[in-house]
Amino acid sequence: MNKELRELLGQINNMKTNAKKLVNDGKLEEAKAMKNDIAELQAKFDLLQDLEIEKMEGIDNMIEFENRTEKVSDIVAFNKAVLGKKLTEAENALVEKADEDGGYLVPKEQRTQIEELKRKLIPLKQFCNVIPVGTLSGSMPLEVDANDELINFEEMTEIGQSTIKFGNVQWKLSDYGNIIPISNTLLQDEKANLTNYIGHRFAKNAVKTENKKILEILATATKVPGTGEAGGYKAIQKALNVHLDPEIAANSIIITNQDGYDYLDELTDGNRRPLLTDSLTVPGTKEFKGKRIVVLSNAHLASPEGKLTFYVGDISEAVAFFDRESYEMAVSKEAGFTKNATLIRIVERFDVKSVDTKAVVNVEIDYTPSV
Repeated sequence: MNKELRELLGQINNMKTNAKKLVNDGKLEEAKAMKNDIAELQAKFDLLQDLEIEKMEGIDNMIEFENRTEKVSDIVAFNKAVLGKKLTEAENALVEKADEDGGYLVPKEQRTQIEELKRKLIPLKQFCNVIPVGTLSGSMPLEVDANDELINFEEMTEIGQSTIKFGNVQWKLSDYGNIIPISNTLLQDEKANLTNYIGHRFAKNAVKTENKKILEILATATKVPGTGEAGGYKAIQKALNVHLDPEIAANSIIITNQDGYDYLDELTDGNRRPLLTDSLTVPGTKEFKGKRIVVLSNAHLASPEGKLTFYVGDISEAVAFFDRESYEMAVSKEAGFTKNATLIRIVERFDVKSVDTKAVVNVEIDYTPSV
């Protein structure tokens, strides 16, 4: 019984004692009046007591519910599903089967972890027009080479034809995956976050694969030779000034390899000041004429013999990256039997398409490396 109820009960008992004394003293009218007061206090006491009982019952029910409700971890549920272990009803609600092959979709939190690992590398995807898609194939109209203006029209007049150009871009997602061995001892821990162990390797290989597909699109860009009066680095400057539309040039970046970056990094002006400047917006990177330089390894972006390659332009206008925005994971214990390991397969789905072929140019500068 809480404090308020105890105080009320004390008042009621005191009033009953006083009422009996009034009756004994022959003061019946006063006793009757006090009886009414006692009845009101008793009604108040009964009501508060009922509410207190309901409250306690509610707390008991909540405790019982919490005791009965299973505290489920999405990581544990996912691990058990991937490894083919039996799931409870609550765990089963947390996992999503990918397809008939037995794979499962990686939970959102772990998927985000993989994306963060990829962003720490050099993903060209971040510069593309990334389009999330929910189907494995389809088509989409995308604006290309736009040079239109707002239309001036009045009521009851015919609306003129816009000069917007649309390209009907078709996509078909492909599966790109990796198979990674995991110790069976590790997998015995159902709380282990598998992403911590496979994420770094998968992220590294995924970025390489995505970059390769994007570079295949960029390799088809119009070539601008770095010879003649506009030879050397001036060819990049010429591309920004003349070969690209000013609106495209304003949002352009420069993609090159280690050799191309080394060439630019050694350039100085007439006062022996470096032509490259530190980026104020992206720490740790350099800029040429205010345009960010993205450096890939020579192994992943090879230049033709005797030349340096620079892709200059707005990649988001040139390349569309159709992204399924999911990762699938499945395991095979049999394949790693001799090594006491379980092989985990992780898959992503995407497609890369060319959109505006005028948004990027391929500047090739003649170059003879110094010995």
